[in-house]
Amino acid sequence: MISAIRAVKVFEPLSDADCAELVRFMRIRQYQAGAMIFERGKPGDTMLIVADGALSVVMPGPRRRNIEVSRVGVGEVVGETSCIDPTPRCATILAATRTTAYEFGSKELARMRRLAPGVATALVGAVVRSVAFRLRRVDERIDRELAGHLAARLPELRQAADAAAGPTGPGAWTALLARLRGSA
Repeated sequence: MISAIRAVKVFEPLSDADCAELVRFMRIRQYQAGAMIFERGKPGDTMLIVADGALSVVMPGPRRRNIEVSRVGVGEVVGETSCIDPTPRCATILAATRTTAYEFGSKELARMRRLAPGVATALVGAVVRSVAFRLRRVDERIDRELAGHLAARLPELRQAADAAAGPTGPGAWTALLARLRGSA
């Protein structure tokens, strides 16, 4: 179990001793393919580290059908924010295959803070870094999609800006284009 924890990217900053201590506070969970593990909108206070198998992250789609937005595989973590901030889950997590995972929750974190405060601090730091990394990826995706959306609308925006500029010329268009390019 320690080697599985060592392999998790989120826990890379933790020492071997920290990982061994962390294992003491975890529970092994097994899920059959198709099992619902976390439900979107329901309260949560645990995270899972996939040891074997795969999890499917799904969001509601059209006609009440779930759409898989990502997969969580061996050595990856899901739900880590809930250990620090127990709030409703933002996605539904299903077992894509038969899956074995290590579970760790806010109750274990509270115990760890009393019994192994250094490990608890290191774990919280690792979770915060993981969440920050994920947020940066989301920001980058938003930037890419927004840039694509704006690029598709550039002719329309240029016409509107030129019409608004009137007889003074394309000054508004030039300013808008400079802002989009990041030079203003």
